[in-house]
Amino acid sequence: MPDLPALGAAAAAATPVFTRNIHLLYVPTLCCNLDCAYCYLGKQTTQAALKVDAARAVSTLRHALNALREAGVLAFNVSLHGGEVTTLPEAVLDELLTLIRSHYLEHFDAINALGQRKSSPHIKTNLYRFAPLYDLFDRHKVSISASIDLPLTMHARYRTTRGGRDWLELAQKNIRLLAGYPHAKKISATLCSEHLADIPAIIDDIWFIHRELGFDMNQFNIMFAFASGLNRASKGEAVLSPASAAEQMRLYEALQAAFTGTELEDGLRRNWFDEFKPGYCTNAFNCGERFYLLQSDGSVYSCVRGQGLEEFHYGNVFADRIDDILANGARKIERIHQAHGFDDNCQRCDHLALCHSGCPVVKQQSGSGRSYTCELQKAIYADNPLSFPAAAPDAQREQARQYVSDMHPALAFAQPAEPGKSMAATAILLPSDLAEEKNALRAMIAADPLLQELYSDQAFILEVRDELVPLASPLLKARPTWHTLLPGDRIVVHVQRRLFAANCTEPVRNTLYLQMLRDTLVVYGDEQRSKQEHLFTYQLFANCLQASDLLGADYLMADLSGLIALHREHYRKGVLNNFFFTTLQLREYHYQKQKSNAFYHIQAINLPFPNFEFHYLP
Repeated sequence: MPDLPALGAAAAAATPVFTRNIHLLYVPTLCCNLDCAYCYLGKQTTQAALKVDAARAVSTLRHALNALREAGVLAFNVSLHGGEVTTLPEAVLDELLTLIRSHYLEHFDAINALGQRKSSPHIKTNLYRFAPLYDLFDRHKVSISASIDLPLTMHARYRTTRGGRDWLELAQKNIRLLAGYPHAKKISATLCSEHLADIPAIIDDIWFIHRELGFDMNQFNIMFAFASGLNRASKGEAVLSPASAAEQMRLYEALQAAFTGTELEDGLRRNWFDEFKPGYCTNAFNCGERFYLLQSDGSVYSCVRGQGLEEFHYGNVFADRIDDILANGARKIERIHQAHGFDDNCQRCDHLALCHSGCPVVKQQSGSGRSYTCELQKAIYADNPLSFPAAAPDAQREQARQYVSDMHPALAFAQPAEPGKSMAATAILLPSDLAEEKNALRAMIAADPLLQELYSDQAFILEVRDELVPLASPLLKARPTWHTLLPGDRIVVHVQRRLFAANCTEPVRNTLYLQMLRDTLVVYGDEQRSKQEHLFTYQLFANCLQASDLLGADYLMADLSGLIALHREHYRKGVLNNFFFTTLQLREYHYQKQKSNAFYHIQAINLPFPNFEFHYLP
């Protein structure tokens, strides 16, 4: 077993604090030794880049894990995907697997606290080079997910080598070898319409693999191919067709009939259709908040389905900050869902809270606003009513309203939808061009120098005890960060000097503008919205600020320790306080922009100024 780095007392003393956790797929190489007819990666899997990928595979993952840790982000699951991982040289694979195991051990307690039991690497492989790498995988206790085609005749026809050669005999030999592998393993099959033309052959081959090749097919799962633009571009036209809803249902019903009451019933009910259950990424509310794919060139995409598609490219770990990459992911996924609308069937569905309307990548590729496996999912829910209970009518309508509020804010519901009616019939629809890229908040900020100043995450740096905290707009943060203040804490704000000249011809008349809110709700205004309660507003003229003693000539500073302490009687135990920072003239510009631009007003209806949220412990 390769030696793993010792953690030691110094490492334990420097235990990082994680504020969020993610699932990370790592693609150390795009190279693949097969030429599957339905591959969603298209021409990206050529072998030309293998040498470059091999040289950087380990260093890129190490860089990304370090950057994530420094940003307070824990990769609780690091899985290797392709291309085909096993095309890498064995020495590179050994180093990658060692790095992942070290990562799991270093953060054992944090990962365990999430309910995860991660200690060994996991890879997705086509099994072509499984035999020569068996000992390596065994030493690292690697979890194996092997891909095959069913029926096996389709494996021979469509899962060929780069030279177009059938290698089914080797595949079966390696499945037999996998059967005796002593660590976690499973087999998956991606099915198209053509695969489902002979469902009896699929059933026969499941039994063949189970009984003749010796692999326990309880550890098996099914996936369905979807229309892929990259596949069409590489082949000239789609070689295989996505399975229709009716075909998916025929397979489901046939497998139920064939395997219920057999030794494979547990797998049928527990594992085979896992991808279509709520625990899978395709059913996440916003997968861009938790699931990410990293390539060896540093590029970050949504997942294997979005790999290589610009719509699902979030950034690059060598060029962009981790916080920006993660926030961009959530924003892009939200935009995709919004662009395809809220399907009428989803609006009325009593399992919306489980499904969340489906995979955004498939929506983008197919042009549909709901899950491409909707009917199948409903059947699974119906067959497992205690595991996947249907929402009662009132709860369903509330779930739909909440989904719209969070994912489709361009729909503002005037009243609850009546039973049996589409919510669109009772909704107030805002302009359809709200969803255009130029009308997105970030796009408007990028086009407006004053908004760039207002939303800058470097304009206000808060010195809290010995820590410097850059403040960002709550409208642009991926998620809030909460702090704790104690009596006697030194709190100093450092402000970029140039900020006082923004939207102001006489900076001497401009002020630092501070607002303190508390998370106790009050209702007021013409719209009668519930809002956080205001505690105080404070202004300090620009000339009263001092030169920053930490950040140099470009910053001014003001000590706020006394101001915060002065109002301590208004801070309540267990209630957040929300401290906003801007200047008088940028605040004026924000409200002018609201009046002149409806798209801005809709998205910046809440206070957009950089903020600091804290609990105060007396």
